Amino acid sequence: MKTHIEIPGLRILKTVIAVFIVMIIATLSNGALQRYEMVIVAILAIQGDVVKSLKEVKTRIASTLIGGIIGTIAMCIMYIGKSDILNIFLIPICIFLILYFCSKLINKSEYIIIACYVFLAITLDEVPEFGWIYPIRVMANTIVASIVAMVVNLYSPRRSKKRIYVEKEK
Repeated sequence: MKTHIEIPGLRILKTVIAVFIVMIIATLSNGALQRYEMVIVAILAIQGDVVKSLKEVKTRIASTLIGGIIGTIAMCIMYIGKSDILNIFLIPICIFLILYFCSKLINKSEYIIIACYVFLAITLDEVPEFGWIYPIRVMANTIVASIVAMVVNLYSPRRSKKRIYVEKEK
């Protein structure tokens, strides 16, 4: 009895290649970039076609910058204020700013989730590095991984669907 095994599609192969490249970049950065964040971004950025991938990368980078800038400002305020009471009010106010800015001012509600995630990654980290290092690291992880994924996804050779037939024992 013969059965067939589908050869992986280009999206699977491109995702694996993008993950491989960001792992190399993160490793070579000697801790400046975080593998976990970069791998997640690379996986999410590879879409079924280049147009969708470009849109995803644009959304991810813009969202990261919005959340990163607001998060950096909030982090500085939190560092100066050093008060849990301040933080209880500051975090929701900043989330409101992100929601309002993305949905009402620039009409890009698709930016909200990632912007909020980046903001919270910066402000709620238990031991964030103060200054520009941590927010820049968070933003750099996303931007570098997004660009790698986009470049990998630009390669689109024409492939026919191929199957491998193997004998299956009964």
